[in-house]
Amino acid sequence: MVDLPAALVKGVFATGARIRHARVFHPDGLHLSGRLHAETEFEPLFGSGERAVIARLSKGAGIPAGLPDVLGFAFRVLDRDNEPWDFAMATTGLGLVSRFVITPARGWASARYGTLMPYQVGKSMPTWFFAEPDAGQPRSASLDAMNTHLREHMVTFTLTASGIGTSSRRIAELTLRHEEPAEHRTDYFDPMLNRPPEVQLFPPAIGRIRELAYTGSRKGRGEAT
Repeated sequence: MVDLPAALVKGVFATGARIRHARVFHPDGLHLSGRLHAETEFEPLFGSGERAVIARLSKGAGIPAGLPDVLGFAFRVLDRDNEPWDFAMATTGLGLVSRFVITPARGWASARYGTLMPYQVGKSMPTWFFAEPDAGQPRSASLDAMNTHLREHMVTFTLTASGIGTSSRRIAELTLRHEEPAEHRTDYFDPMLNRPPEVQLFPPAIGRIRELAYTGSRKGRGEAT
């Protein structure tokens, strides 16, 4: 028997992807690669030492030039078992309420990225992940400006986590550069599919809707689902 709500969500995102000939959100982006170095406290999740990372910086609505837009930062890190762990972030606020709100950013240097949905690690309280860029990144939201910047500079992001009523904790630092042609690349990152077994996106019902949207968008672009 067909699950009508599930079919509807997948159908909407599949149609949108077919019309755009690209993903529904964040259609334009830059591919990067580099390393993640986790803080000692979080090495049991990420593994010790430098972990391989591939990433994508993007503009959510594809607004041209350097005009403000919802910026995206997605990355895949190999976890302690060398399995992929995907994060998909967009520019949000950092407050108790604003962390739930997608927020346009004026530029790459001022962007603050959040996961929107919190993570639950084991039986811990729900925790949001955030990424803060280094101050040297371009002040505009232009992909061309970021592309030019990456020709001569690496970019760094500080990964932090906080729950409701808890202080922010530093998780890791990512150092990224333009990808090399021989490096593995993907055009989509799926935080629902690729994560350690003890890590869940919370609440599960909203996570299911998000996964249906990912599946529909990939189907609309003719990619494997």
